[in-house]
Amino acid sequence: MAILHSNVLCPYCLSELRDKDVKFVCPMCGTEVVPSKMDVMLKKIPKCKNAGCHNTLASDRTCSHCNASLPPDILDYSKYLRFSILGITGAGKTNFLTAMLHELRHTSGSPLVIAPMDNNTSTIFQDNVRAMYDQRQPVPATPPGTPPQPQQWRIRDRSKMSDKKIASYSMTIFDGAGEDCENINPVISRYISQSKVLVVLIDPLALPGVCNSISPDVLRWSTTAQHDMDASANMVDGIADYIRQSCGLRPGALIDRDVAVVFTKMDAVKDSFGSATVTQPSPHLNRKGFVKADSDAVDAEIKDWLEAQGESTFLAAIDTNFRQGRVRFFGVSSFGQPPTGDNQLSKIIPHRVLDPLMWMLSKEGIIPVLS
Repeated sequence: MAILHSNVLCPYCLSELRDKDVKFVCPMCGTEVVPSKMDVMLKKIPKCKNAGCHNTLASDRTCSHCNASLPPDILDYSKYLRFSILGITGAGKTNFLTAMLHELRHTSGSPLVIAPMDNNTSTIFQDNVRAMYDQRQPVPATPPGTPPQPQQWRIRDRSKMSDKKIASYSMTIFDGAGEDCENINPVISRYISQSKVLVVLIDPLALPGVCNSISPDVLRWSTTAQHDMDASANMVDGIADYIRQSCGLRPGALIDRDVAVVFTKMDAVKDSFGSATVTQPSPHLNRKGFVKADSDAVDAEIKDWLEAQGESTFLAAIDTNFRQGRVRFFGVSSFGQPPTGDNQLSKIIPHRVLDPLMWMLSKEGIIPVLS
């Protein structure tokens, strides 16, 4: 039995979850088992009394609102992080997410250890890793209109471990199709409204001021869709309008929500940054915290670069919709180098893909902010 939390949501219907909202189900017969008063008092999992079940523990959990299966430990964490990954078609959302999770799982010496909370998350991750790291192909794009399958991860912090327990957190990630993000499809709108952080991915190769300076081969191999001139800015405006409507905000109200603007495919444009901080290895994980000075430098470099490319429309969309101080810019590369052909990648060497997550973890107080 679990401790009550005020910010635990069902990852499928997004209804608030408390002890009374989580049903205990027998894994043998599928019957709901209602805990007795003694079970509740002693915080015990109830047993199924049906014939043939032999007092089997009702260890499966389902949501009482939508009947979706839930991880058994859904209510047992001290902090809950929810974020949506948004971006126009071809921005590389799923590639970025796969690289970020893979790096966090496989970086030697990291105090943070992650593991899937359910079989669906494990299957999605393994399929994406197989495509990207083993077959060296970009992960297939999410079909439009497909309901986002929430990925649920548990994070354990070895730096906060005693003889009896270890600090543990829940992380739920929503990754929708690019077409749905561009049109604020109702399929993903509810996830946007309940996310603590919005991760907005920007494809530099979709910016008119950038694509003319890129090699035709790199442009063809790295870009999967054609877009209108202001597609990224229009997406930001659409997301902001939806949030205002769902939260009852006036049209002129700035939105008080953390936003990570992630500039993808840095490998294709890194030469134009010279030896800037964004081209250097990330220091955050090695120093076991969020290094603010490094991130401040990257934030300024990305903004200056966008201004130099004539992308003031996109910057204006961010500035006029979200409160100052709640938005931070990042530069990443999921592959580490441009594709070498159609659906053909070289060795995967991700660059700075953990930076946005480290910022989010610092905002939750999970890791420290370092000078």
